[in-house]
Amino acid sequence: MTGTIRALASLCLLLALAITLPAVAAPIDDANAAYQRGNFAAAEKILLPLAESGNAYAQYRLGQVYAEATGELRSIEEAAKWFESAALQGQPHAQYKLGILYVNGNGVSKDFVQAYMWLSLSTRSVAGSGSEAVRQRDLVAARMSSSQIAEAKKLVQKWRPMKFETEMAPQR
Repeated sequence: MTGTIRALASLCLLLALAITLPAVAAPIDDANAAYQRGNFAAAEKILLPLAESGNAYAQYRLGQVYAEATGELRSIEEAAKWFESAALQGQPHAQYKLGILYVNGNGVSKDFVQAYMWLSLSTRSVAGSGSEAVRQRDLVAARMSSSQIAEAKKLVQKWRPMKFETEMAPQR
């Protein structure tokens, strides 16, 4: 009897996922399409509620919207906040973007230790040592002291992804 209940519970879980995933995927697809067309306002409208609810990919993409938009919607500081929210959850593309912001001091204070850490973390999900994240990390390392590199490597070792809490959502 226990095996039957376990099998039934597994089936219910699979059905719940099958129903839920397309519900999130459709808005993300719509947001990506709007983003690709350069309709950043439409992408923001779709992504913002998803990002605020903790969807790391939506947070990353929303960061891109704010970084690449023109006019009043453009805000590198807002982009940095959303990249950080996604990066803290382990989203590798957001980790890369955040690392680059720290290298240049765009939307955040210039900080090579943070840049090295985020770029290193992003390389964990990228196959091959020839990735752009590795290249950028190595360029940053060339500008750092040995003690800064050691500090950054300790941060990488200690780092663990965080579970998103609604209090973590960047405040506008």
